[in-house]
This record gives sequence, structure tokens and C-alpha cells, in this order.
Amino acid sequence: MNIHVHTGCWSMKSYIYVDVLFFVNLVVNYVILLAAGKMTDTPAHGKRVALVSCLGALYSVSSLVLPYQPLFSFPARILAGLLMVTLSYPEAKGISFVHLAAAFYTCSILVAGCALALNMWGKPFLTRLSLYYPSARWWTLAVALGLVSAGCVIWKALNLSPVRQFPLMQVEIALDGQSICLKGMVDTGNQLRDPLSGLPVIIVDWDSLKPIIPQEMSYFFQAAWDKAASKLASPPAGTRLRLIPFTGVSGNSGILPGFKPDALYLTGKQGRFKKAAVVGVSGKPLSRRGLYQALLHPELVSFQGGVLI
Repeated sequence: MNIHVHTGCWSMKSYIYVDVLFFVNLVVNYVILLAAGKMTDTPAHGKRVALVSCLGALYSVSSLVLPYQPLFSFPARILAGLLMVTLSYPEAKGISFVHLAAAFYTCSILVAGCALALNMWGKPFLTRLSLYYPSARWWTLAVALGLVSAGCVIWKALNLSPVRQFPLMQVEIALDGQSICLKGMVDTGNQLRDPLSGLPVIIVDWDSLKPIIPQEMSYFFQAAWDKAASKLASPPAGTRLRLIPFTGVSGNSGILPGFKPDALYLTGKQGRFKKAAVVGVSGKPLSRRGLYQALLHPELVSFQGGVLI
């Protein structure tokens, strides 16, 4: 399918192939979203990013055929970009989301700028501000995407992540066929262990765990203690649940509810490792700025005793 556009008083026609436009925007969106995740050390799901990139490409193509232009104004496109970031990285919150959005728009500007500069090379060129590229040659976008990808590699090599001062790692927790990816910070003060198995404990905030917690288990973490205790004896959920005693910095003691996940993976510079651990559930966010959602036991990051995936 193609659409012809009159270019003003010169009575010239330019043809825009919708399928080509869709594919170009799909690739650009996908690369930029992944690049933003790499720059901010945010774990990405390839299929989710691909789906969001497809939705973004549909949005760009629809601007050519839908009559309601305010939907495609510059502010609307900025909001569309934020929505793409939100859908691609739902775990990013607070300052982490701000860093991610900033990286996304930085990469977008770099790609658009490089493509425009290459397209104008050696000839006069007039264009308007746009978030899609109907007239750009394919090789200009390819070079621009290559430059951005190379920039991400350099960024990672120089350790320029906005949260590089924190020993952060990617954490994946699997339970009942579902999994979540989040950021964990190594906490040398976390010496908790499961009293039954002796396994180290990783503390995760409740809001991050909600998507994978079955209903029969979520009641355990939200109920009063007199009712929660009965859940420990009810199979099959009861075999997963744990009560972990702890002593805070102030000297106050308490009980932390937890569970044994089906699998737990840590990803760092040395690779992706499967670890044996118990997840302790915190009712409050662990980072006010949203930089991380888990506190890792130091033993888990030694990369000894785990299985390299």
C-alpha cells in the first residue's frame, strides 16, 4: 500500500509505502527501547519490547490516515513515547523511570539527528519536526542506529550508568510459571537466613512481587498474624511459605514473611547464575527513589555455589 502526498506549489508527488514505514518505525523503536534499557541497566524482555515497538509503529502509521491531528501533535508524541517506556519496562519506578525515559529520548534525538544529517549530506533539505521518517533513506537510519548501538557499548564500557555508584544486579524470580525481573542492591547488612533450610534471604518489596504471587499466597502476606499462621499448614501453598526472624539496626526484633521461589537468577558481569534462596517480603518500598526493589544477601553475589546458565 502506498500514499501519495503533494509537496506544495511545485506540484510534486512523494509516495510513502505504509508497510515500509511500519517496518522502519518498528526497528527504530525496538533498537531505541533496548538501548535505553542497556544505558540504565534496566532488564528488558525482548518479546515485550517487540510488542510495544509494534504498537508504536502502528501509532506512527495511523498519523497518515486518521483525520484527528491533535492526537499526533508534538506533546501527544512525547506522551506516546513515555507510554512506550512504561509498557516496555513496567518494573521501572521513581527515579529509575526518569533515567530510563531520559535515555529513551536521548537515543531518539540521536537517531533522528544522525539520520537527518546523513539525509541532508551534500544537498539542501527542508523538513519539519517529526517522530517518524517517511523520506529518510534506509541506509541513513541503519547508520544512525549503528552509531547509537555503538554509543551504548561505549557507555557500558565506561560504566556511565546513572546508578553506577550502587552495586546493582538484575534479579529474576520465578513462581508458578510466572516470573518478574527487577533490580537488586547488594546489602552487606542483610545477613538473614531461612531458619528451616539455612538458605540466604533476598528481601523484595511487596508491590514488585504482586504480579507473580498466587491468590492463596497473597492472603498470607496481607492477613493478620493470627490468621496468617494457619496458612503455613495448608498445602500446597504452605510448603512454600516461611517466617523469618530478624533484628533491625535499632535492635528491634520482628518476623519477616517469605516464600521459597521455584527459581531465582542473578545476572552480573560474569554471567547469569541460578541461585538457591528464600524471598523475604517487605511491606514498604526498599528505595524511596525507586533505584532498586530487592536487597541481596552478600553470599548470593559471590558467584560460587550457583549454576551458570
